Amino acid sequence: MKYTRTLVFLMILIFYPAIVIAGNHSIKNIYVDGNNRIEDKTIISYSGLEIGDNYEQTYIDSALKSLYQTDLFSDVEIKYEDSDLIISVKENYILNQVVFEGNRALDDKNLSSVVDLNPRGTYSKKKVQENIEKIISAYRAAGRFSVIVEPKLITLDYNRIDLVFEIDEGPVTKITDINFIGNKNYSDRALRGEIESRRSNWIDAIFGTGKSYDNDLMEYDKQLLKRFYKTKGYVNFSVKNAIAELNQDTGNFIITFSVDEGDRHSFGEINIDNRLDEIPLDLIAGNITTLRDQVYNEEEIESSTSNIVDILRELGYPFVTVTVDEVIDDNNNTVSLIYNLQNGPRSYIERIEIYGNQRTYDYVIRGELKVAEGDPLNQTYINQSIRNLQNLTFFSNVSITTKQGSAPDKRIVVVDVIEQPTGSLLLGAGYSSTHGIVGSLSVTERNLLGKGHYLSFSTNISGDKNLISISYTEPTFRDSEVSFGFDIFGNETNNSASSFKDSKVGAGVRFGLPLRDNLRLHTRYNYTKREVYDVKDTASTAVKQLDGKRDISELGYSLNLNTLDSNIAPSDGLKLSFSQDLAGLGGDASYLRSDLSSVYYQEIRDQIIGSVSFNAGHIFGWDGDDVLISDSYRDPGTLLRGFALAGISPRDNSTDDALGGNTYFGTSAEVTFPIPAFTESAGLRGGLHLNAATLYDSDVNVAGVTVNDSDMIRTSGGASIFWESPIGMLRFDFTEAFSKESFDETEFFQFSGGTNF
Repeated sequence: MKYTRTLVFLMILIFYPAIVIAGNHSIKNIYVDGNNRIEDKTIISYSGLEIGDNYEQTYIDSALKSLYQTDLFSDVEIKYEDSDLIISVKENYILNQVVFEGNRALDDKNLSSVVDLNPRGTYSKKKVQENIEKIISAYRAAGRFSVIVEPKLITLDYNRIDLVFEIDEGPVTKITDINFIGNKNYSDRALRGEIESRRSNWIDAIFGTGKSYDNDLMEYDKQLLKRFYKTKGYVNFSVKNAIAELNQDTGNFIITFSVDEGDRHSFGEINIDNRLDEIPLDLIAGNITTLRDQVYNEEEIESSTSNIVDILRELGYPFVTVTVDEVIDDNNNTVSLIYNLQNGPRSYIERIEIYGNQRTYDYVIRGELKVAEGDPLNQTYINQSIRNLQNLTFFSNVSITTKQGSAPDKRIVVVDVIEQPTGSLLLGAGYSSTHGIVGSLSVTERNLLGKGHYLSFSTNISGDKNLISISYTEPTFRDSEVSFGFDIFGNETNNSASSFKDSKVGAGVRFGLPLRDNLRLHTRYNYTKREVYDVKDTASTAVKQLDGKRDISELGYSLNLNTLDSNIAPSDGLKLSFSQDLAGLGGDASYLRSDLSSVYYQEIRDQIIGSVSFNAGHIFGWDGDDVLISDSYRDPGTLLRGFALAGISPRDNSTDDALGGNTYFGTSAEVTFPIPAFTESAGLRGGLHLNAATLYDSDVNVAGVTVNDSDMIRTSGGASIFWESPIGMLRFDFTEAFSKESFDETEFFQFSGGTNF
């Protein structure tokens, strides 16, 4: 029996050693060594170990992990000796200061807002690495992808250090090309005009200008492309892929968007599903602008939805939500709509929280919201608020969510934005057969001081004209939809066809008001000091009488309608402007000038774009004043190709000086098309144009001066070549004059082109 007990004990010892060890290795005392700032009990608490625990490796490993995760220690060691557990630590350094060196593109304030290491905080390698990644991300957002960040530690007394981030910013990473794959209905050039990313050219490489690559901006570009196509009828459009390839040799990006346009759809049946009582459906239907057989347009759906909610709110239904079901019929290329009217949850907006706007003031963002504190919560207005903020172009991303408020019927609206650069510096260069070499400089800030104000400085210099201007605009004057702005300007013009030069220096104020979608009213007042000088000795007697200075006081307005699908390369829509300016409320001139300009675009078939333009103007003197040569029209504009600048102006019969006229009108029909011999990537298109215009009715009545004045309609026609070259869009016109007066001046070849960089 005795031997049996001994044998059992030996077997237990062999096969279950842990039981014996556990019994003999309990923790009776815990000691801490090496700590200066952190108390023993705090360290023991972090470890999770307690007196009476068994000493097991799994427990020790867990304790080490917990202590390291506090980021308080650079080294931890745990020993077990004679039932005593000894935790030896080496505390992390205390940060005395965090310094940035080598940074120019991003200042210390910007970088400090990125990192989360602060003086009097603890140093840890993990945190430093995380902050290096944050700094690199910030530089990449600024277009610098070759940035190098190295941490440097300067040891001080009392376990303190200075942390220095040494930064080699590297050059700005530019976009050398933006390509599209799968686009059949819109050219690469048209789509480039719809996105925010911009490609750089060889001039940018010389001057260090051009827009940098931004991954967030490219994501925003996807949204812009989708919105563009969905306003043109392509309901199934999608961006299949977007790739930014970094060229290791040049350090620049090539962006390629792969798109699937799908087929163009029109609206089919339009129905209303009304789940409310006593709602006048005729009134609702009358404010729906999506019409059967009309080309599908997402903006029209959004506008109709907003109109319905506005009406229902006025009728006492503040919680009504309007959703739209789209039934897509790909066989007939139609989209039927069902507007669903129903009461939403009775919730009020308790407050609005705004995040991410480090530069833009809260009130600028609030001004674009269709909701305010205390309003009924309405998802339609939330969606409209998102679109309003996106249209500002201040942000690369906008999201609006809600969360529970202090009561069941109260919600908190959370607005998150990601800001993007809003300033731009543009240099321009070009040449035209009319004005010669043309140069320009423009500095623009669209969100001045984060207040949403617009400020620009621009100058244009050419062979016959120099212009400088400063413009300021406050888009929401006194928190209203009215815009306010002022301009300061000065220009000098060499009117070589009329044998004199003139200068204008002045200032003005203006107000703008939206009347409806795409239609705005602008009012203005300008006061200008004008001087005619350098009149040639051989000039007409009528021109010589202009020599001298005048003050002009003008009050005017204009109505502007723009429904173009693209301002860069339009293929559909109308642009119309009518303006009048009255001079004589003070100053030395009295006249009323009226101008009308319009252009209509229509896609005839695949990438064949037709356009019809019409311009007209009339000026007449009042209060006994005649219209002076310097105030009259000396050219009908660019519609009449084939004629030189001031080529059809009334003229002095003896000196051939252009004296200008009081009335003009002109029209032009043009069609542009791809050139079959070249691919779209070559950037070449052809065009044909027919033109007609007249300019007549001079007020010149000077003894000894015979005026050649004719209201004959001049006509011309010809061909054009458009080339999207590496230095910008170039246009070559070859035009023959069909009908003209004997005193007219023609010009068979005309050229214009240039670029911004």
